[in-house]
Amino acid sequence: MKTSFFKKTVACLLFSLIFSCNNDSETIENQIILGTWHVVAIHSSSPTGLTLGPNTEEVISIIFPRNGEFMGTTSVNSFGGRSSSTENMLFIEEMVTTEVADTSFGQAFYDAFNESINSETGFSEFEIAVQDEDELNLEHNGFKFLTLQRQ
Repeated sequence: MKTSFFKKTVACLLFSLIFSCNNDSETIENQIILGTWHVVAIHSSSPTGLTLGPNTEEVISIIFPRNGEFMGTTSVNSFGGRSSSTENMLFIEEMVTTEVADTSFGQAFYDAFNESINSETGFSEFEIAVQDEDELNLEHNGFKFLTLQRQ
């Protein structure tokens, strides 16, 4: 009788332990990307080539919460979608946006997302290059990148 009770207790504990573990596949693995960021520069040609910055009082803001989504605004548009990341990569899996004609800085921002699409996955793919705890570069196509500052 004691053995049967013991086996049932152990089985219940194991069952509880297995199903209480959090295996949330949408959790962003790279914690550095979480939070609110402003795009402060867009390097769109080569390391020594053209760099675009925002016009006076122009802000492109991106928020990466913990739920695998992202959202943000340019001067005239809103955008959002689903994302995931690894230790050094950011994947924009889905992006929707309003479509009002944007500033040249805003258009360059959207161009970076279009240029970084992997033809096999359909995702925009960026390598995350951390400059310091409040600044990172999202690199694509070998030498193009967006510089983001934490807010």
